[in-house]
Amino acid sequence: MKKSTTQMTKIELLEVITEKNQIIADLNAKIDELEGMAISSSAKALDADSSRLLSLMNQRIKALEEQINDA
Repeated sequence: MKKSTTQMTKIELLEVITEKNQIIADLNAKIDELEGMAISSSAKALDADSSRLLSLMNQRIKALEEQINDA
């Protein structure tokens, strides 16, 4: 059976506080990690011409890679 906070000893309360502080620290670290991922993944949408150019470049790179692998 779980005790209420009024029934806990000081040591038990300190243990709970320590446990909760660790959880908060872990969550803050996760938030920092996710914020870093969001910043690194921010991308700008391309207009149609840029998109076509990028697609052509990717096709050309793939063709060159296949030539190198076949050689």
